[in-house]
Formats: sequence, C-alpha cells, structure tokens
Amino acid sequence: MQKLKFLGILVAVILLALAIGSDQSARAQAEPQAALSAPNPASSPWKIGWVDESTSASVGAYPSVAYSPIDDLPYITYYDAVNGHLMLSNPGWHGGLNCGTDNNWWCRVVDGNGAPGNFHNVGTFSSLAFWKDRTGSIPGWKLGIAYHDVTGHGLMYAVYTETPTSWVWDVQTIVSTGQAGADEGLYTSLKFDNNGRPWIAYYSSFATEGRLKLAWFVGTGGNCGEGVDLNTWQCEIVDSGYLIGRFASLGIDHYDAMGIAYYDYINGRLKYAVRSNGPGNCGTSLHYNCIIVDGGSADVGMSASLTMRQNIPDPNHIAYYDKTNGKLKYAVQTDSGANCGEGKWWCGIVDSIGANISQVGISMTLDKKGYPIIAYEDASDAQGPSHLKIARPASALDLGWGNCGDRPPGYLFTYWQCSTLDTAGYGQGWVDVAAYTSVAISRSGLATIAYYETDSYDDSTALKFATQWFQGFLPLVRR
Repeated sequence: MQKLKFLGILVAVILLALAIGSDQSARAQAEPQAALSAPNPASSPWKIGWVDESTSASVGAYPSVAYSPIDDLPYITYYDAVNGHLMLSNPGWHGGLNCGTDNNWWCRVVDGNGAPGNFHNVGTFSSLAFWKDRTGSIPGWKLGIAYHDVTGHGLMYAVYTETPTSWVWDVQTIVSTGQAGADEGLYTSLKFDNNGRPWIAYYSSFATEGRLKLAWFVGTGGNCGEGVDLNTWQCEIVDSGYLIGRFASLGIDHYDAMGIAYYDYINGRLKYAVRSNGPGNCGTSLHYNCIIVDGGSADVGMSASLTMRQNIPDPNHIAYYDKTNGKLKYAVQTDSGANCGEGKWWCGIVDSIGANISQVGISMTLDKKGYPIIAYEDASDAQGPSHLKIARPASALDLGWGNCGDRPPGYLFTYWQCSTLDTAGYGQGWVDVAAYTSVAISRSGLATIAYYETDSYDDSTALKFATQWFQGFLPLVRR
C-alpha cells in the first residue's frame, strides 16, 4: 500500500514537471523576439565627437557623409582651408588612425597641391556618394566625390574604384574657366545611377547670371572633360537666370528617375526640375521640366535637400529654408491636400530656426522604413550659440505624436519630433554650430551627421559628427 502511494506521488511529480516544462517551452516560443530583437534604430542614443580641427584656418566646411556598402561605416569628405585640400575621413579600429576623438578616425588628402610650387586650392562644395552593383552582374564598387576647384574655378570629380583585380584613385577635371568671377562646380550634388554612372548637379556662376547644370559621364563624344579626360563628360544647362541654381540637390530613385531641387534667388522660390526623355520647358536641350514648389510671398528655397522615393508608390521629399520667416520647411509630393507649387506638393513648417541667415545647414535623407530624417542648424537665438538639431516623424520613433511642425495631409496628430543634439552652450554667442550639415543612414538604420563648427572666441573650427549606436553595435566608439 505504501509502495502504491509512493508511485502515485512520483507520477504526480513527473506530470507537474512536464507541465512546467511545456509551459516554459510555450513561453519561449511565444516570446523569443522580446529578448533577442534589437531596439528601434531611430530611437538609439547619440554620440557627439570631432573628426578634424584647426586654430589657424577653416577646417571642416562643406562636409558630405555617406555609408560604405562594404564595411557599413560612415565616410566624410570636407574642405581643409589651411592647406587647400579635399579631405576624406572614415572611422575604424585598426592601426594608423590619425585624427578624431580618441584617434579613431583616418583623415587623408584626396586632392591637394598640384605640381611642386604650384599651389592649387581645391575641395569646397564636396559631395560624396557610393555605388555597389545590386544585381551582381557588375563586380566591384565605387566611391565618388564631386567638388569645386577654387583656384581653377572648375568642377572636379575624384573616384576610387575597386574591382577583383585592381583599385585606383582617378582625379578628373570636368570643366573649368580659370577666370575669377566665372565659376563652375559650386553647390555640387553627386549621385550614381544603377549602372554606376556618376551624375552631378551643380551651380555655374557668370557675374549675376546663374545656371543650374547637370554633368554625367559618357566615356566618349561628350562636350566636357579636360586633359586626358577630354570629351568624356556631357554637360547641360537645366535652368538659367539671375542667380538661379544655387543649393542644387540631385536625387535619383531606385528606378533611375531623376530630379533636382534648387533655389531661384531673384524670385525667392524653391524650384524642382525633372529630367525626362520627352519635350520639356527649360534647359538648353529642353529635356527638363522646371516647376515652382514654394515661394513668391517669402524668400524660400535656400539649403534645399532632396530625397527621392524608394518605391513607386512613395513620394519625393524636399527640406529647405524659409529665410524671410526663419523656418525650416518640408515639401512632399501628394495626390491629395496639395497647398503649394505648380505640381502636387504639400508644404509645411517643421521648426523655427532664425530669419535672414546667409548660410544655414539643412540635410535630409530617408531611413530604412521610408521616414524622412532632417539634420539642421537652429540659430533662432540671436544672442546665443546655434544648435545642431534633428527632426523625425514621431511614428518613426514609436511615439504617438510629436512636439513640432505642421501636419501633412492624412495625419491627425503633430507629425514631427524635434530634438537638440549639440548645444555648444559653452561658447555663448561665439559658437556657430551646423552651418554646414550632412546626414546619412547605415544598413542597420543608424544615422550619422557630419557638421561644421566655428568658435570665433577661440578662433577655432572643427569637423564634428553625431552618430547613433545601440548595445552590441558601437560605431566610432573605441572598444
């Protein structure tokens, strides 16, 4: 009788253990992602640091940042006015690093002095882009930089190409005037199409006449290119008039459709040009349609930053500056609720950043979910320092509503979340932060902002960065 009782207790214990194990297994199957999933990259914290600095002359202006498709690290081009060089920097953990916070950046010259004794000042208005074949049919990758030759008054292009058998830097002069007051290659904006062909939108200035131009590599039979690169580029005028074409921003979508956002100074307007194969209304070839997006009653359109759609149903986006009213503005293409321009555009305010600023940093890209992310300078405090800020849709940050800006059509709650990243409060009114900015997104969805800082009290300048990170992925942070 006692043996049967013991066996009954043993069976009960076994059944209880099996039930507990089954319950734990069910929970493990139902909740595995809670413990293993990474946090939302958009909500990841920010790290602030510097890449290069100087107390003798300007270093760090005209930055452009892009993530490498090879190592998924941010690369930054910028202008070194101390030596007249175009510079390239990237972070890493290997030896030989020579600049930056904790010496974890590598800074080197891409283009600098010409022949010995022949000083050549190059590197302003740099624009950096990467290309890697998405189909696998074309091996290798490219790093391209468009920039201005200050001494030669020209448009330059440097490309680093790697294939399975070779790698090399190639520096090319696309067009130059050699004449003061007649400049090619200002406000450059570089993009690659799907086949790896570089396209560059830029501003050409002749006295008071401005020209928005587009250059692309053709190999042979072109009308641009100098020296050994003669006739390897084609250059066309997209729009022209009194100071038209500054702040050019080129976009190429995943289907190779192309657009350019730019500033019409005399009329105080933001304009948008679309390249098409059919008849157009502007440009020397009449292959472009140029429309007004915003402006007329106020001076708007400076610091334009265009991002093109990622998929066919998606809209195109432009961030830009309303100089008269001191607003960061945002325009998006829409089929309903349009309120501005000659096309289907909706224009709204994102943030107040200060009126009548001659140079304000604004840069926009799209995150991996297609949400816009805008990095910008806030100089609204006339007596204090300017700030680096960032604006993202509240829904991108898993928030129900934001804290700034107008609501685009279809949204019931405040759309934007505006946050300050770098206050530079130590310098009071002496410090100017983010007059030049550039933002990019990594494959993992983390953002990096390259920006320029000047401190007139200490007479110093710096190229700085703000980058996101999350536990287990710490870019730019020495381990």
